[in-house]
Amino acid sequence: MVCMGDLTNTTENNQVCLKYGEKWRVHRRLSHTAVGTQSLKEHRSFQSDESTLLLRDILLQPSDYVAAIERYSCSVVSIIGWGRRIDKLNDQVAQMALAFMEVVNAVIPGQAMMEIMPWLTKLPSWINPWPMRVLAGATKHTRYFYEMTKESAETRPEASFSKRLMQEQKDNGLSWREIGNLTSNLIGGGVDTTSSSMISLILAMCCFPETQRKAQAELDCIVGRSRLPTHDDSDSLPYTTALVAEVLRWRTATVLGGLPHAPNQDDTYQSYHIPKDTWILGNIWAIHRNPRDYPEPDAFRPERFLGGLERAHPNKKGHSAFGWGRRVCSGQGLAEQGIWLVAATVLWGFDIKPGVDDEGNEIPLDIFAYTASENQRPEPFEARFIPRSAEIEKMILDEAEAARERLRRYDGETKVKLDDIPSLHLD
Repeated sequence: MVCMGDLTNTTENNQVCLKYGEKWRVHRRLSHTAVGTQSLKEHRSFQSDESTLLLRDILLQPSDYVAAIERYSCSVVSIIGWGRRIDKLNDQVAQMALAFMEVVNAVIPGQAMMEIMPWLTKLPSWINPWPMRVLAGATKHTRYFYEMTKESAETRPEASFSKRLMQEQKDNGLSWREIGNLTSNLIGGGVDTTSSSMISLILAMCCFPETQRKAQAELDCIVGRSRLPTHDDSDSLPYTTALVAEVLRWRTATVLGGLPHAPNQDDTYQSYHIPKDTWILGNIWAIHRNPRDYPEPDAFRPERFLGGLERAHPNKKGHSAFGWGRRVCSGQGLAEQGIWLVAATVLWGFDIKPGVDDEGNEIPLDIFAYTASENQRPEPFEARFIPRSAEIEKMILDEAEAARERLRRYDGETKVKLDDIPSLHLD
């Protein structure tokens, strides 16, 4: 990749851009220590506490539900990466996470002329200044994440991804660029897509109220109204689990299946000759909307994913929201765990309805009103979050206070400031 790889000096330093080989396997292994299946249980306690604070934030400021969701997503990955949580969305790390949302558009075919004509990157900077500007900005951000990782490993008492990476640097010579990319990937891959799926969940509940009622009936039967849902309830809530799978199918965040793949040798598929290193993108929008596999694809029907239904989709999950093959998203389990918990707790706590106009009439919503970007999300829309009872409202506030106390061990500010990082490191 030219723009997302060569220009940012990540072709040999980032798991996303690395060709399959020993270095890629090292990066993949390290990523799995942070967000892989074996690490999920150790994240559940703070993930649960952060979801409780998300409920509180929505209760107190329902009009800012998008900001509340983004803060939640940022905080979870920040705890995993650096052992410190994010309390406000104006936190510097959170702001950088939101800025990453734009970078991923570089993988849209034809989005950048330099991707089509790579020779443009070789022109003198006085003719084409963009390569030097992109390199300077990318290097500065990579160094920022490295310095944050180094600081966290030295100062934070909790075990974290940072400590693991700094030990790996000491033992196996991992470069600062590799470490900066590994930690920034947590932000780049774990915030925007997760937040977008959660916002799509809210839109679906506004537009398909009967589905919402079915999920709430299941939650009332299994969980009741005297406690919040927990991860331990997941096996007993099949409809809620199916609802999350349908969100991921119905409006997959990555409409082109995420980052492109490429064959490492010339290949032929049916009558198509595919040269080595050709971009291969999966049209996930079309795959997840194929009427043969998903009848009435625009309808939101969790029943598609309930046991016993036959599906033509080849994998066990019944969708490919996290990509394919060896490069399937490393954080798939963490994202599914987080989206499930938010879906269960928000549906347990609130009746979710469309916003109303000045006359009290519900504002019509468009299920196709999404951003034109690689990581799509609904265009801004108003939603109401009505506590399902006075007792539930009080419980949210009480549980949030207890959750905030448990999370205090992750409090703390980083002394690393982006403005203090030189624009370009050539070492």
